[in-house]
Amino acid sequence: MSWFTVWMIIINTTFWLVCCFGSAWVVHKLLPSSVYGKMGWFFKERSFEKRFYRLIYLAKWKDKLPEWGKVWNFEKNHLKQELSLEYVERFILETYRAEIGHIGMAVFGFACILVNPRDSAQMAIISSIINVFVQIPFCLIQRFNRPRLVRLKTRLEKRSLQSGTELK
Repeated sequence: MSWFTVWMIIINTTFWLVCCFGSAWVVHKLLPSSVYGKMGWFFKERSFEKRFYRLIYLAKWKDKLPEWGKVWNFEKNHLKQELSLEYVERFILETYRAEIGHIGMAVFGFACILVNPRDSAQMAIISSIINVFVQIPFCLIQRFNRPRLVRLKTRLEKRSLQSGTELK
């Protein structure tokens, strides 16, 4: 293996790590939570989505993909133990962040073309397209979970109003 090949492997590995972790960092640390509230039209569930999720059996495989909520101090598996309005609101916010983060990873991945020599452009384009396909399932999972969490939030709010107590 030539030094050039080793160097390109190092450059591309570094690029993809920065692209993925950088996108996640930006949505968690730089974008204020208020931004997501202004994007309601984007996050709104579309009429075809439920049918599509059933068609691809999303509910059966969604929990088999890696999940990095722990990195950002959020664990989705606490929903059953921590059924509170505050927790569900945070979970919804995390679905916004994750969806935007994965979209960012898909889009910024095309910058891979810039870090490779011209004669490797075809390989860089293919890598970038594969990256888009890798990010899609993660976005679909967020879009699948969010409406269910919003309905749960609404039920918790109603329960809170009926009992006259405030859920935390």
